[in-house]
Amino acid sequence: MIRWLLLIPFALLIAIGVSGTFFLIASIVDPAMAVLTGDALFVGFWSLVDAVFSAEDPGPIVEDAFLAIGRIMFTLLIFPPLLIAVISEVLGMRSPLWHTLATAVLTAAVPWILRGDARITTPAELHVSLVLGLTGAVAGFVFWAIAGPEPRRPNPTAPMSSGS
Repeated sequence: MIRWLLLIPFALLIAIGVSGTFFLIASIVDPAMAVLTGDALFVGFWSLVDAVFSAEDPGPIVEDAFLAIGRIMFTLLIFPPLLIAVISEVLGMRSPLWHTLATAVLTAAVPWILRGDARITTPAELHVSLVLGLTGAVAGFVFWAIAGPEPRRPNPTAPMSSGS
């Protein structure tokens, strides 16, 4: 019971924080991700500024912008580790390979699932999926490192050793 109330939420918070930090660093260090992130932030920022200055009441526009950013972060960084953690706990799967690969595959697949159309992909899209997959792998491994290993239980059939 303590595992569900304390350990798993704590492990998820740490895993999400570490994977978010990894994604941020990858978005800065990786040349392809840096261009994509820079262009998206540049266009997004100036679009928001134009919309705010052209509206009488900018409150709803700013609120919608923060809501959209929150949805993106939830979809890419929070949902995959959360879903894999729940599936793992329900099915009792606590392998480091399972946590790492399942979270990596799900995180990398999110943009493809949301896109929905069948078209030829570009190398840049595959590169973004690779970075997202690595981000998911980091989240899965950190979650497993904190909450995944089976607790060691004493073997009742083992002989008792004397302390003398």
